[in-house]
Amino acid sequence: MSTGLHPVQIRHGRPGRYLAASTIDQAVALLSEPAYQPARIVAGGTDLLLDIERGGRVGLATLIDISRVEGGADITVKHAPNDRAARLGPMVTHADVVRHSGLVAGALPLAQACWEVGSPQLRNRATVAGNLITASPANDTISALLAMGAAVELSSQRGRRTVALDGFFPGFRATLMEPDELLSAIEVPLLGPNQRGIYVKLGNRSAQAISVVHLAAVVGFDTGGITVTSARLALGSVAATVVLAADAAAGLIGRPLDGASIAEAAARAASSVTPIDDVRATAEYRSHMIAVVVRR
Repeated sequence: MSTGLHPVQIRHGRPGRYLAASTIDQAVALLSEPAYQPARIVAGGTDLLLDIERGGRVGLATLIDISRVEGGADITVKHAPNDRAARLGPMVTHADVVRHSGLVAGALPLAQACWEVGSPQLRNRATVAGNLITASPANDTISALLAMGAAVELSSQRGRRTVALDGFFPGFRATLMEPDELLSAIEVPLLGPNQRGIYVKLGNRSAQAISVVHLAAVVGFDTGGITVTSARLALGSVAATVVLAADAAAGLIGRPLDGASIAEAAARAASSVTPIDDVRATAEYRSHMIAVVVRR
């Protein structure tokens, strides 16, 4: 196995080893090696390295860098009649998504969410996979991918498994990933010809803001484009995890998307969660703005 090994003096609980993998198989082999435990994958590093610098990873022994993994930044888009989907590698950045015309056309909520992440410098470095693994309910791409019905592929030496995103986050900043697993791909169903999707974010300033409330919505219509046949509404920054407003979405189905059905969906969405109360907004303000954002 060809890897780079760079011993680093341990200071303030920082990792003592840095390993660079060139394939997914190498990365998962290193991740399961007992001599390197506890280990952590690093890709863009925009969250993890700051966390280490702040002393948040005391005891972490090894960083396994996958930034040079072969095919890690690949985006594959399939347009088969019964298989319209995109596959994103673990090194795909937010800027990669924004620049990809196939994703802008077929996964607009995801492209809009990626555009809202941080600054241009951050979007060029931070990965979509890392945004999911950090698992903050304020992370923009989680709600977009959840509304689109995405899934993640998890790889380990035991094999690969696919987990739907709506079962991937059991709690605050938590995922179903095992310590020896690597998020090797994101599978995103593309919008169909009768579907429309959007991502909307409310922050305390117009740029580089953590959201107060955000929403991703995907709505499907009948062939006439009038009656709603499917709907998924994902709300972020309002609870311990990004949540699907299932009752609000169900109330839209079988009806035209008009003022009455929209107002009802907005009210149902606002009553479906008990929002968090933090430094960015009160729970009362979030409840009000959930209805406003859904209505818009």
